[in-house]
Amino acid sequence: MAGLNLRRFAKLWNVEVDAGRELTEHPETPSASWQIEMRSGDARVSVVYEILRWDDLVARDFAVPLAHKFLQGFGTLWLVVTSGLLWRLWRTAPWYAGAWLYPIAVFIGAGALGAAGGSLVEAGAVELEFEEISVLLGVATWALSWLGLLHLLRRSGGFVVHLMDDGRSQLRYARQKEADLHDRVGAFADRIRAVVQEGAADEVLVVGHSSGSFLAIDAVSRAYEAEPGFSHTAPSFALLTVGATELMVALHPAAGWFRERIRRLAVEPALFWAEVVGPWDALNFPRRDPVSELGLQTPPDRPNPVFRRAFLTKMLKPATIKSLRRGIKVFRLHFQFIMANEVQGPYDYFGLVCGPHFARTQFARTAIGGATRMSPHLQALGDDRGPVLERRPTQDATL
Repeated sequence: MAGLNLRRFAKLWNVEVDAGRELTEHPETPSASWQIEMRSGDARVSVVYEILRWDDLVARDFAVPLAHKFLQGFGTLWLVVTSGLLWRLWRTAPWYAGAWLYPIAVFIGAGALGAAGGSLVEAGAVELEFEEISVLLGVATWALSWLGLLHLLRRSGGFVVHLMDDGRSQLRYARQKEADLHDRVGAFADRIRAVVQEGAADEVLVVGHSSGSFLAIDAVSRAYEAEPGFSHTAPSFALLTVGATELMVALHPAAGWFRERIRRLAVEPALFWAEVVGPWDALNFPRRDPVSELGLQTPPDRPNPVFRRAFLTKMLKPATIKSLRRGIKVFRLHFQFIMANEVQGPYDYFGLVCGPHFARTQFARTAIGGATRMSPHLQALGDDRGPVLERRPTQDATL
């Protein structure tokens, strides 16, 4: 999929892109990285693209038996309702709250269908004069039908079970109950700090998409807490949160620790933090600057984040948009933030991570309505140049 997106990006912008096939593992983090080379005219950019991995923790949650997962889901719903988080989500982004409730509704609907089947079996057993075991047969049919429907949903790729896992994990993270994930983010913070301090790159860009947004924010904030001046001598250090869901964590009453980490980054002068959201995506908060929404105490001239809305019409062709909306492909839309565009527009993920300009420069262009550009002749427009670490080795880059 990554190779296909790179080819689409190269064709759209008429550039040459080569992705290395050699994968370098960093088991101590854990993470994995590979090389990408981009050439456009006189510009040549060498990128080390590194994924900070937590897929093993996701897979562990996904392997929980469905019956247990069902009970966990209702426990999560109870905590979300009683804490007031559901109301805060609904007030902030009703579509996001609806998406969060969607798997619960599906679980209940599957249970209702199973109950209807169980009732029919029980009634049939009574008619056949098996009254002694009719209730047992009805309950067994209900349970098996319920679990069978959920199993089919899991195999169908409808993401119902994934959304249930994700909601539970986000809630536990807000309450600091996900010890393994918190430890992993600590390792991410150490890795980010080490890469910046190596000084081998013109820019280090940390990218967090979806749930990766709050992990990226947490990791970068921890890096500053461990060593406040670690990025002050770096040519450029930036954070990009796209399709961001950090408010899902930050709005929880118990997440004061995380709100403080957001505030810490909002006032950090050595960091450039950009947040990109889209009104077409049901799984982000497109009209809410996180710092303003949370009412964090920051100066009026705080540097971060630069808040941008990406519009689907400036990313995809009309026919593609119509097809995605007709098919209600919510997750496909959500992942467009980190996929190749079909039209040249102000936000292009691969343009940001592979292009010849720093993130700060590219977002200066979006502020005046300009599009991403691969040409190296736009440096006068601004400062030169998961989560994911993207590094540009100085010795390999001609900007």
